Amino acid sequence: MLALLENSVSEWGGTYAMEDTDSMAIVATERGGAVLCPGGSHENDDEAAIKALSWKQVENITTRFAALNPYDRKAISGSILKIESDNFDPKTRKQRQLYCWAISAKRYALFLKDSSGNPELLRRDANNDADRWSEHGLGHLLNPTDPESEDRKWVGQAWLKMIRKALNIPTQDLEFENRPAVGRVTVSSPAVTRPLANLNDGKPYPEQIKPFNFLLTCHVKAFGHPKGADPEHFHLVAPYENKSTQWLKMGWIDQYTGKTYRITTTGNNGTRQTARVKTYGDVLREYEFHPESKCADAAGNACEKQTIGLLQRRHIRVDHVRYIGKESNQLEAVDAGLVHSEKTIYTEYVDKSCDEWTLNIVPALKLIPLVVLIRQSGLSKRALLDIRAGRSRPHPRKQERLIAIVKTKSMAALP
Repeated sequence: MLALLENSVSEWGGTYAMEDTDSMAIVATERGGAVLCPGGSHENDDEAAIKALSWKQVENITTRFAALNPYDRKAISGSILKIESDNFDPKTRKQRQLYCWAISAKRYALFLKDSSGNPELLRRDANNDADRWSEHGLGHLLNPTDPESEDRKWVGQAWLKMIRKALNIPTQDLEFENRPAVGRVTVSSPAVTRPLANLNDGKPYPEQIKPFNFLLTCHVKAFGHPKGADPEHFHLVAPYENKSTQWLKMGWIDQYTGKTYRITTTGNNGTRQTARVKTYGDVLREYEFHPESKCADAAGNACEKQTIGLLQRRHIRVDHVRYIGKESNQLEAVDAGLVHSEKTIYTEYVDKSCDEWTLNIVPALKLIPLVVLIRQSGLSKRALLDIRAGRSRPHPRKQERLIAIVKTKSMAALP
């Protein structure tokens, strides 16, 4: 269905700001026309632009999908597509011009412009029926002004600042930007409980941290780990504390080693006993320039932090297939910084008949003269013949040696 919608928009020469499984934000204005956009195929005053459809054209596309309505027309009539209520003023019900600031997949905000051109976010109980800004990538953080509050208006403040910067409108730092960025996690596994043993030692059971209690968690800035710590196996947690003024004063426990450290939000590096953690300002600056990994720029290059304008899909070539378990659902935890290495969340199920060794390395070994392999690998002629014929698979260390030889030969063969 989404492909049909994409095609319908393309037939009119239009494009979209973002799309999801069952929705699309089509670039449109009341009368249509060119909208400045780097990488666009149209021009406006000699600058790259994209074509905005008119509201009427979008309405025609919606009507076109009425033919695909699978329901009883007496019960549910009309199109299976609808134009969202966000497009209409909640008081007058007249259609209004919306704007979108999109960073990457699931990271966007919708806004209006006042008579002076200043942005106004779509806010519940203000100018819309619901807040229309994304919390994806920020939802794991506590409210920096009141950790006990479920109010997420601070995310809206962050989005408004980013939009104002993009529109070259003066901005001010948010009052919470220098506070440590802290989240709340649940004690949900032995791996989380284990490092708390010393903290619980000697305490009555009611005072101990138990399964399904809350903990605080923070995120170490690049190069901010304590000296000697392994960045991929270091993550700080602490007993839940709802007073943000205490976060810099309390001890934090590395969930991998159980060692206790202090945290700081100043300087660039950690010390032997202190970790330099990210502030809310650090997190928001990273968030603002998050690259869209699934897309390419107008020239076909992978998106980087500074890429802007019209994007296109990246072409993907399947190299080999890896079978992994549902632990990959925790990839969002990696993105949020709660898990620091993708390798720690994968359970891989190796099918030796179609792994990289069988599909790529063995065929490459057959192309290298046997005398060269014998000299560079140190393996016997018989062992190499069995390996190239697929009758045996060498020890992992010997595999690494042969893979290195293949890669060296491949690099040497490049023009």
